[in-house]
Amino acid sequence: MKRIERTTVHYAFDRAQPPVLTAANGETVVFDCIDCYGGELREAGEQARRRVYANPATGPLYVEGAEPGDVLQVEILDISLDGEGYMRVGEGLGIYENQGRHVGRYPVKQGEILFENGIRIPARPMIGVIGVAPAEGPISTDEPGEHGGNLDIRDLGAGSVLYLPVNAPGALLSMGDLHAVQGDGETAICALETGGAVTVRVTVLKGREDIPTPFLVTETAYLTTAAHESLDQCSVAAARKMHRFLTDHSPLDGLQAAAALSLMGNLRISQVVNPKKGCVMEFPRNVAGERWNVEEKK
Repeated sequence: MKRIERTTVHYAFDRAQPPVLTAANGETVVFDCIDCYGGELREAGEQARRRVYANPATGPLYVEGAEPGDVLQVEILDISLDGEGYMRVGEGLGIYENQGRHVGRYPVKQGEILFENGIRIPARPMIGVIGVAPAEGPISTDEPGEHGGNLDIRDLGAGSVLYLPVNAPGALLSMGDLHAVQGDGETAICALETGGAVTVRVTVLKGREDIPTPFLVTETAYLTTAAHESLDQCSVAAARKMHRFLTDHSPLDGLQAAAALSLMGNLRISQVVNPKKGCVMEFPRNVAGERWNVEEKK
């Protein structure tokens, strides 16, 4: 199985970034990822006096056959985390008013995070940064957008499938910023940041302009995504993407889709701390059906 080591990182999604590995259409690849702090935070309790260079992304991967206008299907098969995670929290970081700054270091053992005061938090490994080269760039790995990037959606775990637009030959897929667990909003500016290895299968889809990229499919739900400096505009964009998806790929017409979303859709804030805020609209798969499925489009 092909592998990209965590020493091969970059800090911007860019069509000019040279690929470090080539994969065939349908091939499985492992991305070895460093934590979002680039390995600079190690001791609990230390005062972070300088800004670390954040969100190194491993890659990019060139996928054979991917051309602008295509869609790249990224199946997240497995996420294997390092044995501990880090947080840098405090005043000026995130949305809370705190005193001073503090680095927390927490072991990840047997599917749990050993947090403060004996609290154990179930681990839910996910990818914070995953994307392809944008149509125009470069775009920092700190920033989410239509190309993917710093999405910070807690549902981006093993078993989910992410659909991204292909804007450059080969797509140029990269990822990093792994989290052992993250709540919606990522409100203290970070999750439990860690390194690890992500195993994915990449497949090029032709003629699938109907997929509202970036588009995430989990075992139970569809999720449309949007990013914008304004949380109001971001939430509306994510909801309207799902509305279009339902009118295109379910038996529901426009009015019925709007009503169904008001009854069963969950409009969520994925993060509020990046240069652009993120929102997702979640809708259950068992209601929408599978009429959009790639097998039916071949």
